[in-house]
Amino acid sequence: MRDELHVVVTDCGDGTWEWEICRHGEPLAARMRDGPFKSQEIALAAGKVALREFLELLEFGQENDA
Repeated sequence: MRDELHVVVTDCGDGTWEWEICRHGEPLAARMRDGPFKSQEIALAAGKVALREFLELLEFGQENDA
């Protein structure tokens, strides 16, 4: 699943940006996004942190299910 998820950054059109975690280019069923951010770079950095934390939680849950 790690290779299927990625961060998409979107220009909100008013000088702000938001990130969203997507799978195969499509938003997740339970949408994970945040914003507004003042720049594309800041939004991308925040999205990468959120994606890393999300993946860590998924892996932790799988370890506990085993």
